[in-house]
Amino acid sequence: MARSIRIGAALIGVLATLFALHVQLNLGGWPRFLKRAGSGGQARGELLVGFLPVTCHLTCPVTSWVTSHSARGSVFRSKKYTEFATIAEEFKSGQLKASFILAPLAMTLRRQGVPIKIVYLGHRDGTTLIVGKDSRIRSFADLRGKTIAIPHRYSNQRILLERQMERAGLSAQNLKMVVYPPPEMPSALQKHAVDAYIVGEPFAAKAEMEGYGRVLAFTKDLWPNFISCVLAVREDLIRSDRSLVQELVDGIAASGRWIDAPGQDLAVGVHRAEEGVSETPAVAIVPSGWDANHRSQAAAIASRKEYYNQQPELLRFVLSKPPDRVRYTGLTPARSDFEEIQRYAEKLGYFQPPTPGDPFGFQDYCDTTFAIAATR
Repeated sequence: MARSIRIGAALIGVLATLFALHVQLNLGGWPRFLKRAGSGGQARGELLVGFLPVTCHLTCPVTSWVTSHSARGSVFRSKKYTEFATIAEEFKSGQLKASFILAPLAMTLRRQGVPIKIVYLGHRDGTTLIVGKDSRIRSFADLRGKTIAIPHRYSNQRILLERQMERAGLSAQNLKMVVYPPPEMPSALQKHAVDAYIVGEPFAAKAEMEGYGRVLAFTKDLWPNFISCVLAVREDLIRSDRSLVQELVDGIAASGRWIDAPGQDLAVGVHRAEEGVSETPAVAIVPSGWDANHRSQAAAIASRKEYYNQQPELLRFVLSKPPDRVRYTGLTPARSDFEEIQRYAEKLGYFQPPTPGDPFGFQDYCDTTFAIAATR
């Protein structure tokens, strides 16, 4: 009898803890989900959000996981892509309404007349320039005459290289750039098809962990507060369902705050391996021997087959070594950041510079109202 009472008390304690965490994550982090959903079994909103399996987009699967585990609010289901060209095409066709995408590519699409707006940043920093482990390349200047892979012609990684070439006294003729989908870059380096590559994580860390790559530079050290990717939304969705877009940005912002915050409180649906719970479509497991800080939990969630389908150890490595390798707070789009990107984009021919008769600037491709509301 006493044993039964103790078990019952323990179970009540566990349930109380889970409820408290549910309140913290779902009521505190995503309050507008509840406002939108209301009560009484109203239909839930749903939106597909595109992403690539890079840590620049980590808040997408985290938000997908949390909203899928909540009984209220809209559900933001992540849709995985392997390269940015398809995202661009589906934005153009209207098939895709919201997605994480390269910042200069979003700007270029908008300049081409595709009706999208940048509503939030995906991250800060989180891109790495990597070379072969035994390479003689020890500085940026050593890249002269080398072949380097970039994720897309209209990428901020391409702009960062241009920025560094200016500082190193190199010209476009001194560096050969080739476009590779991010998942293919590590094998290209391993096979010596390229001398280096620059990409959002974890594809640089993969070469580092597997022993054939070496970090030449973190973008946080080359271009502090570097932006690679942003969250963009089609304007027809903004017009037709502004509250859904706000809810999406609220969720992405809440996910970023949670990832960057200290603590080991378990997110909804996440368990430690030591609990003896098996992984299921509704349960993510923090591997045995790990701490359960929020970044470890995010790695456990994102590594799942439906999201990144990568080794959790790889994602945890990226999110912890060093801890500021990538950050998920301070993500309201800033005019000064984008004006610098735009100057380089125009210089590199991504799109035509504005003229008095054909203006084009920050207000044309960014809508900061959602980010400002999400961070109040």
